[in-house]
Amino acid sequence: MPTQYSNHRDTPLRRFNAFWWGLACFGLFGLMSTVVDWATCDRPDVESLRAADRHEIKSEVDTVQSAMLPAAGSLEKVAGEIKSAPKASGQFVPGTASHQKAMDALSNSTGGGEGFKLFTDKTCATCHGADANTPISPAYPKLAGQNAEYLLAQMKDFHEGKRTNGQSAVMKPMMALVSEQEQKTLADWMAGLKPAMPTLADDAGKALFLSKGCIACHGMDANSPIMPLYPRLAGQNTQYAIDQMKAIKDGTRSNGQSAAMKGIMAGVSDEEIKLIAEWLTGKK
Repeated sequence: MPTQYSNHRDTPLRRFNAFWWGLACFGLFGLMSTVVDWATCDRPDVESLRAADRHEIKSEVDTVQSAMLPAAGSLEKVAGEIKSAPKASGQFVPGTASHQKAMDALSNSTGGGEGFKLFTDKTCATCHGADANTPISPAYPKLAGQNAEYLLAQMKDFHEGKRTNGQSAVMKPMMALVSEQEQKTLADWMAGLKPAMPTLADDAGKALFLSKGCIACHGMDANSPIMPLYPRLAGQNTQYAIDQMKAIKDGTRSNGQSAAMKGIMAGVSDEEIKLIAEWLTGKK
């Protein structure tokens, strides 16, 4: 019986064509699947992208603002010191005649009204008193009559983070809002104030002030330092003076002339620190 041959014989050429046709169909199917998937999937619209950008920017702003805020617990400490502070005198009770008279005198003091205005606008008066001499807490310094150069150096050190003891966590963000020119204006105004100085007794505190060599830099009366960058000490709050001497002694305060002071304070006991501070204040 004769052999029958089909017109569709399996030849290499046919196999080659079949392979490429199959590959083409597979690719076309994949492309169509991708198009269908893209057309049906949920895609973020422009508003969603903008919202994400806004959220990212807000997070960055929040981070920067958090870095500028006082450290945790510092405001609670301030509140505690305010509550434990002695009551203010009637001179600075708003609404009284004596208050208005005091405000007028401060406004017309050295430096004109600009320094006093800055002192109140920048909320310095909130803690240090409207006259810069009646702080709300004995742990805060009296600033009135202090050397302008010293005041300016301390404000800059707070601003730059060089002074880190005491209320620096509160002072640093506040000073970030005060320009260099405003700092100078504030320092000049505070230095121009002339508060009454206490009568310093001839007691053990004075003897220590002499024997420990304090007079070498701060003067016999603790009010005439040899350099304008050194502070006047007479009349300062007792607790503030104690805190600063201890901070310099243990290295907590290391700005300015603290390096020179640290060696001196190493030879002064806590009890002697207390006696010196009480003498500086005029406390009997």
